[in-house]
Amino acid sequence: METSERAYEKIINYVERQIMQGSYKKGDKLPPERELAALLGASRNSVREGLGILERMGVISSQQGAGNFISDNFEKTLIEVMTLMFILEEGTFREISEFRYALETQALSLAMKNITEEQQTDIEYYMSMLEQTPGEEQKAYYDKKIHYTITAASGNRFIIDNLQALTEVMDVFIKDMRAKILSDGSNSEGLMSAHRQMVEALREKDESKGLKALKVHFEYIYAYIDG
Repeated sequence: METSERAYEKIINYVERQIMQGSYKKGDKLPPERELAALLGASRNSVREGLGILERMGVISSQQGAGNFISDNFEKTLIEVMTLMFILEEGTFREISEFRYALETQALSLAMKNITEEQQTDIEYYMSMLEQTPGEEQKAYYDKKIHYTITAASGNRFIIDNLQALTEVMDVFIKDMRAKILSDGSNSEGLMSAHRQMVEALREKDESKGLKALKVHFEYIYAYIDG
């Protein structure tokens, strides 16, 4: 007689193995529960339990009346995991900012090599709008677009997904941080200059200049958080 633990683990291990072997890709539909039960020699209840766990893990998504599919929205799962980690491990805003700084440093270095002409054009447009827009909310929007474009230009899917999730977590716990820093007269010009230097560094392929500007950028963030 199958134990409950071994039963639901069968479906979890099966799906993970199929993904690792390349048999299942994002968006692929899983066989019906009855077929999985017959294939794995497990009860349909056990299969259903295992699928439920996979769904909570973010590995699959269940669509009413359509079936179960391999998830293509891991960013949502990352946001949930990072949020829980931040709360349960009693993380500090400084720690989460330092993690973001580490990821953005690598993203910027990779973007120096991989940025496309279109991305460079976009980032320079966002920079011009950041400088011209008077409203705090719009400034924060273009600030975010600059960082998103640099991240996207890295070409590294893991950095992109983790930074996007991390940004969402920071926006939840440090609400309106970008707008508040940009609206502070003592910070505004220095932070604006740091963004400008990053954009220029990407155009010039000057990694040292870009990383120096990014360091200055995060020093303003640290000052805001620690203050």
